[in-house]
Amino acid sequence: MDKMKALVFRNPGKLELTEIPIPKVTQPDDVLLKIKAVGICGTDVKILEGKHHFKPDTVLGHEFCGEVIEVGSHVNYIKVGDRVAIDNNIRCGFCSFCRMGMSSQCVEIKFNALGVMRDGGYAEYCVVPEKQCFVLPDEIDDVLGTQVETLATVVNGMNTLQMLPYDYVMVIGFGPIGYLFAQFAKNIAAKVAVTEIDPFRINVAKECGLTVWNPHEVDVVQKITDFTYGRKADIVIEATGNALAQALQCVTPGGKVLPFGMDSSVHIDVVPNEITRWATKVLGLYLGQNTMVPSIRIFQENRLNMKPFFTKVIPLEDGPEAFCDLGLDPATLTHGPKKAMKIVMKP
Repeated sequence: MDKMKALVFRNPGKLELTEIPIPKVTQPDDVLLKIKAVGICGTDVKILEGKHHFKPDTVLGHEFCGEVIEVGSHVNYIKVGDRVAIDNNIRCGFCSFCRMGMSSQCVEIKFNALGVMRDGGYAEYCVVPEKQCFVLPDEIDDVLGTQVETLATVVNGMNTLQMLPYDYVMVIGFGPIGYLFAQFAKNIAAKVAVTEIDPFRINVAKECGLTVWNPHEVDVVQKITDFTYGRKADIVIEATGNALAQALQCVTPGGKVLPFGMDSSVHIDVVPNEITRWATKVLGLYLGQNTMVPSIRIFQENRLNMKPFFTKVIPLEDGPEAFCDLGLDPATLTHGPKKAMKIVMKP
């Protein structure tokens, strides 16, 4: 068998199910995976919409795990038969950022990200460098294994926030990233509230036992003020990419704001004096940072309630239609109501 099924991103709005050659091991550190499962990420939605950098004619999919079926001549740690999660962001290891502990800013990432600039997991097979592979324990099934890298980005955010048990926490946006932050806050913080506009995801938040407000229906600044007895939130996590201005209104003096969501089309007006006067800490970060292994440990020990997280598992062939359930009609690039939190595909 020389060909495999794959979902290939052609251009904004066009995701094509087709057959392409099975990739081959050509480099000494190559690992060939048979894909077990792959998640559809919000970033994939933005790529399809043309709101994220992209490379035409690329197999999308950066949330994936697979079984190792072949390795290159210099692969020493990963073995044939291993089931591995993938860190899709390939760091060079040699630039000044990598060598000063800031590999998330590696100058090569923008050229090498699997599932964005290099072929990823929306396929039956994928070739990845050995260093991107992390062996999964039996306690983590294939579906959960797709989310190790997703959780790794959130763990990096948690490391930066240093959330404390007496903190009041607010999460703006209850998509998959907001869900994971809220689960951590529910375990750690004194109180947590989330905001969300989509009815489906509002119901998921309620299923998780969270306080949730719809900013289209209520004044969330007043709500968080009342919720925290007049204080506002010690930590505000902005998980949409378009509500930083609102986050700055909801944080207490001396509090922390984490702008985590990404949308390069959004611009806001900020009064710098407001940040200075109220000693607001705006914390920028990107991707995971040595957090894949911690994420595997968290999932292995069942520390987060992931049951409501996964809406459905579908065949790869149904992938294009699934984007409608995530709020984007690929044919028209128009937005509609979401009908899912996380959708996972199996080739």
